Amino acid sequence: MRDRILDWLPLPVIFLSYHLAGWAGRRLGRPLCDALLLEWDQRIFGALPGLWLNERLPGAGLELLEFFYFSYYLLVPLAPWLLYARAGRRALWRLWITVGLSYLICDLLFPWFPSTPPRLLEGQFSSAGAMQSINLWILDRFSIGGNVFPSSHVAAAVAFGFAHFEFNRRRGLWFLAWAAGIAAATVSGGYHYGVDALGGVAAGCAAAVLARRLKWSQ
Repeated sequence: MRDRILDWLPLPVIFLSYHLAGWAGRRLGRPLCDALLLEWDQRIFGALPGLWLNERLPGAGLELLEFFYFSYYLLVPLAPWLLYARAGRRALWRLWITVGLSYLICDLLFPWFPSTPPRLLEGQFSSAGAMQSINLWILDRFSIGGNVFPSSHVAAAVAFGFAHFEFNRRRGLWFLAWAAGIAAATVSGGYHYGVDALGGVAAGCAAAVLARRLKWSQ
């Protein structure tokens, strides 16, 4: 029983560390980085990627991406449970190390880049259907109250993919494809800037590399 509690303790720790990062950001009182992140988007993409997607995707496509955004909340318990069921306790803790490092990178960076989600600054984002309403309801009640660089949604999704890839390449590729959908959704819904999603990919990849090095140093 104690081992089972310990195995799943990282789930509430993830939630608490996210809110601790938000508390630290408020204590630091850093100025908003909206202009900086917008400038990065313009330099890298030549536009705000979320608006670009909103102008080109039909409503059904945007709603599908909203579902991908919501699916992050399913991914967080599902990905570790599936790996535990298929590969056992050792694999589960390999996953927690990889994903934990991705969250740690994000949590350490969050306080330094406070910003406003693009959808609150730009009026051209779609105001939409059921999935978007659900996502906004969740964010209104459980988020730290501002945009964050890099995106922990993306970082964790990428880290989950690499953790599965280590034990089953095919399953890992499916999870990485899922991560790509989540990355696109963070941008199309105006929840993040494009550079937030890119930063999340980088954080997830860095976590996978660090976890692998830790493995070989054991």
